Amino acid sequence: MPNWKLVETEKLLNCGKFNRGFVWNECLDCKIVLAVPFSCKSRLCLSCYRKKLYGWSIQLSRILNTELPHYHIVFTLPGRLNELLFQRLVNPRFLNGLAAKIYTKRLRNISKSDNNYKPGILSTLHLAGNHLNFNPHVHAIATRDLVNPKSDEIKQIFFLPYKTMRFDWQMTVCKYLLKKKIISKDEYSFYIKSYPRGFHVYFEKINMNESDSIFRIAEYIAFGLFHNSQIQKVDSNKQTLTFRYKSNVESITKEKSYQSLTMPIDEFLARMLFFLPNKHEKSVRYYGIYVRPSRKIKLQSQAQKSTWAEAIKSSFDVKDPLACPVCKNGMISKVIYSFQASNKEKELKKKYALIDGYFYQKRSRDPPDAF
Repeated sequence: MPNWKLVETEKLLNCGKFNRGFVWNECLDCKIVLAVPFSCKSRLCLSCYRKKLYGWSIQLSRILNTELPHYHIVFTLPGRLNELLFQRLVNPRFLNGLAAKIYTKRLRNISKSDNNYKPGILSTLHLAGNHLNFNPHVHAIATRDLVNPKSDEIKQIFFLPYKTMRFDWQMTVCKYLLKKKIISKDEYSFYIKSYPRGFHVYFEKINMNESDSIFRIAEYIAFGLFHNSQIQKVDSNKQTLTFRYKSNVESITKEKSYQSLTMPIDEFLARMLFFLPNKHEKSVRYYGIYVRPSRKIKLQSQAQKSTWAEAIKSSFDVKDPLACPVCKNGMISKVIYSFQASNKEKELKKKYALIDGYFYQKRSRDPPDAF
């Protein structure tokens, strides 16, 4: 295992410890304290990293041009091919670029446009399936129309040949694998003949008039591996973990079906480590008209970073954590650094009682008995 993955694991194991410093949030009227340890900054952490990605999702949603119609597109591979890539230790990161290439090429062929016309594409590769199995697939948010960045001319495209896109995807992936000598000519013929309908490509229109819809899809693009709300039970005695995953979605009603899976905690952590992106590897790729705007929006978002409370509310679907649970007023915050943390932690343990995540002051003495 690479050393950087061991480092990420160590960060995770130290997550939530007060000796590294924390933020002291206090209601001045009720004397109730919410102590929030500093982020462990581990990409394995289902809490800290999830909150970090909230700000990233805001950035992605701001990049999108709401005046242009967009699709959420998913490019998938058949199970047999996934198994082959897994057995031969092939890094499937190349799928990101291939997906953007075939989509751009097909739009230009439909509109008979030259290379000056470009779509806008944000895409990422998710390595894992819903139950943490090896299932590489590309998620993309892409404009339906083409834009000439120099003249600002737009070529509208009112019809997309969804079935043709499946064959484009199949041929492009198989040719790439053959060229890189990952598969043989016989295997190439097998994957072409065995899937006469091509490789599955899913299209869904995005309602650009609803900012919440845009943000949710951008959030899913940013991080689709695992959400801590999926965890149903952790058995400390048996050292097992049970989580829920989406097993099926009805194509017409969009109704979702769920199943549960139990596995040893060590295996769960091993799978999470396996699917962890390489160090310094960019998860989201920008193509076409979204290459330059992404840099501009990034600078703007750095000046308007989301707060911890906003990230908590979005990521875990809860009310404002910085509102006092008794009087509902806002809390006053101050930073407790590592050199102060030990004394403050002793104060919390001595003078406060922990109830539902908040520290309540202990009574100095019991009230007198009623006469």
